Amino acid sequence: MLFRSRRRFLYTTALTLSAAALRAHAAAKPRLVSANGKPAIAGIGVGGKGAVDLKGLHDGGASQVVALCDVDRRTLESARAKYPEARLYTDYRVMLEKEADLDAVNVSTPDHHHYPATMLAMRKGLGVYTQKPLTHTVWEARQLTEAARRLGVVTQMGNQGHSGDGNRIV
Repeated sequence: MLFRSRRRFLYTTALTLSAAALRAHAAAKPRLVSANGKPAIAGIGVGGKGAVDLKGLHDGGASQVVALCDVDRRTLESARAKYPEARLYTDYRVMLEKEADLDAVNVSTPDHHHYPATMLAMRKGLGVYTQKPLTHTVWEARQLTEAARRLGVVTQMGNQGHSGDGNRIV
């Protein structure tokens, strides 16, 4: 006999269902985009390299830039001119909380925000492209690696110096 009493059966069932429910809500699931759909992209840090990255993601119509975040208002307004439909934010935490339909983010902030912005986006179930340096410590890099595996999100670090044709030919 698997359960010795009705009370034990109810206890075990309630415990199992509670654990399953908590696990389902512990992390957001990646949103699936059809092969014909355009992923919704957000930029965190949209000046300099961030502007170049967003242009690359947007040009050709493969994706749509729906949200922009930068602490510098002038940089944000400049990016708005290129992506007039995008919603603007000055705090990426607020943006990631409010934007429910994002598929991926580009993180091109100052270096000290790469890890926290990337981890927060991954916890929301988003794919992330982050500029180098990805982290400042080995521990942070390991945390991001474990989170990407656990959450099933796609990540990439920008490392243009090693991904050009010249290096591939060599």
